[in-house]
Amino acid sequence: MALIGNKRRRDTFSARLKDNGINTVGSFDFPTRRDNGIGSNLIQEIIAEIRPLRPDDIIILAEQEISPTMLGLISSFAEIPAGVHIVPVGPLDFLSSAHIAHFGNMQTIQLYRQPLSNFDLVIKRIFDLAFATVSLIILSPLFLVVSIAIKLDSPGPIFYRQARHGFNNDEIHVLKFRSMSSTQDSVEFKQATENDPRVTRLGKVLRRTNIDELPQLVNVLLGEMSIVGPRPHATAHNALFDKVITPFSRRHNVKPGITGWAQINGYRGATDTLEKMKQRIEFDLQYVDNWSFLFDLKIVVMTLFTRRAFVNAY
Repeated sequence: MALIGNKRRRDTFSARLKDNGINTVGSFDFPTRRDNGIGSNLIQEIIAEIRPLRPDDIIILAEQEISPTMLGLISSFAEIPAGVHIVPVGPLDFLSSAHIAHFGNMQTIQLYRQPLSNFDLVIKRIFDLAFATVSLIILSPLFLVVSIAIKLDSPGPIFYRQARHGFNNDEIHVLKFRSMSSTQDSVEFKQATENDPRVTRLGKVLRRTNIDELPQLVNVLLGEMSIVGPRPHATAHNALFDKVITPFSRRHNVKPGITGWAQINGYRGATDTLEKMKQRIEFDLQYVDNWSFLFDLKIVVMTLFTRRAFVNAY
């Protein structure tokens, strides 16, 4: 295998290949922009040096846009009986997960894809409907007891609806048992913190046991949420972090969930620093990029039996 590119990139890439049993027989600098012709002397010198090495493949480590130099290099390598590859590095790392896709009768470079196929969506929806329906039937006595307790504990409604962002950033209104003496749904939204004076006596119990989230089973039946997915944030909160965390909105490529991968790993509750939110987003995107039905089942089981799912619930 022969490598073309920046020396530091070549050394790193060659070491990775060696770990996989692939040897580098030649290593060359990428031609400068002034040597951008197909018949340029520098390109011809590289070809002359590569020929006697007889590499099976030639890999170009591309860290800039497709330039005339790149096109000249690729065209010239067609003269050599070897496979020619382009590996994006540096600013072009976003291409590393791309693949060739068929679009009608054409081929395209697909950079991203929908996280769930149509079949996956059907399976997930069937599970959501079944789980939510059975849960609401089984938990109906608990709903009645909690509703009475809320009315006796403090004045105000039993439930409240809060605007959140759902699939494709569409606005939805999630349903929760009221756990505070007042609710907020504005640009001045403030997350609950430990010993928050707004949280009622009963509200502390409801929040620490996640019982306040159970009415969202109705949102699941309506198709606005899923049993498992990234937890939905208040719209004001979304607007704040969407400006400073580039892949933030990609978490909305799937429906938000009552429980999620970030939650069971302890990333729930107040996100009062940028670092805390970045850590939560990292787990959310792991879920989006690695979804499977078994993954959902694992998260549901861990939600019920893992203590980390209940930390920071104030």
